[in-house]
Amino acid sequence: MVCQILKVPRSSFYHAAIESEHDRKDEVLAGLIEKIFREHRGRYGYRRIWHELAASGTTCSMARVRRLMKTRGLRARQSRRFVPRTSDGRAEKPSKNLLAKAPKASRPNQHWVGDITFIAWSGGWLYLSVIMDLYSRKIIGWTLADNMRSTFVVDSLQKALYRRGPQEGRLLFHSDRGIQYGSKLFRKCLKQDHVVQSMSARGNPYDNAAMESFMGTLKRELIRSGRFETFKDAQVELFEFIEGYYNTKRRHSGVGYQSPDQFERSYYEYQK
Repeated sequence: MVCQILKVPRSSFYHAAIESEHDRKDEVLAGLIEKIFREHRGRYGYRRIWHELAASGTTCSMARVRRLMKTRGLRARQSRRFVPRTSDGRAEKPSKNLLAKAPKASRPNQHWVGDITFIAWSGGWLYLSVIMDLYSRKIIGWTLADNMRSTFVVDSLQKALYRRGPQEGRLLFHSDRGIQYGSKLFRKCLKQDHVVQSMSARGNPYDNAAMESFMGTLKRELIRSGRFETFKDAQVELFEFIEGYYNTKRRHSGVGYQSPDQFERSYYEYQK
């Protein structure tokens, strides 16, 4: 009766009840896709999942991954179109924009970028200072504070210098014109370690776009318009996201869909 109403051959009813080899393979692949999706807490879209499958030796097309994600209702967290914010700031005697004319970073510890963002918690606002190596997009220094004093950007810089130990006279640090980056204390720290300072031109934030993009990723994939209950909660969650996920596991489109750590390892292995 169903076949008569739908005007299809009677054999179609029996054919649909038999699972094909392609259907079985789809079911297995969909299971792998969902496992990756859950492991990354819904942060991965079909492109990153495809790269994850390829790295584990599973061959398929991106279109197939996209189709199977759709059938299982797996949809990655969507980001708004990225638009860098203005770089206007109140730094005294802002440094020249040296990054704009510099060649693209060809190794680690060549160009670093820094920025500050606000994070909500039950007591109001916390402030996060972050430093990124522009070559690999790796976060190499960060500090969370409940104030915007210059000491907290100095602390993130000192952590990055201790962690990386770059060679003297070969490192450029770029930021916007924020007053913290123009402070005497921060500039003294740069000078002591022979780091050259660079700042974005007024109203032109695009040279710091990689850092602002990270801030957007952090808020979209970790914070999601929520807030932390305590300062300690925020520190623990940020550590887990930055050190335990972003640097080590999350595939970045800007470095060939490798994690920042993988991209740097590839560089040093090539140098051997």
